[in-house]
Amino acid sequence: MANPTGAEYNPHMSEADLAHAILKATGTPLYFRDLFEQVMTIKQLTGKNKEHIMAGIHTELNLDGRFIHVGKGVWGLKEWMPDRGSHLNQPDEEWDN
Repeated sequence: MANPTGAEYNPHMSEADLAHAILKATGTPLYFRDLFEQVMTIKQLTGKNKEHIMAGIHTELNLDGRFIHVGKGVWGLKEWMPDRGSHLNQPDEEWDN
């Protein structure tokens, strides 16, 4: 996994952009708590208002279309998931056997 304090991450990025960069570098979905801790480390945020910051980041991930909740507190990138609606745009004859 990429070093969470490495030069590829800019602490001035938004929390959502950092989360996206972390997930992209990791290449696999992460538990929200692990993702949150990495964002906190990069932004050099400490314990004050940690719950408030956590809630804010969770809200950002929910609202940002780049992320998808894959279940049980695990978040990934939407681009990793198959397009569930792609078969709806295909002509009916492609579905006939």
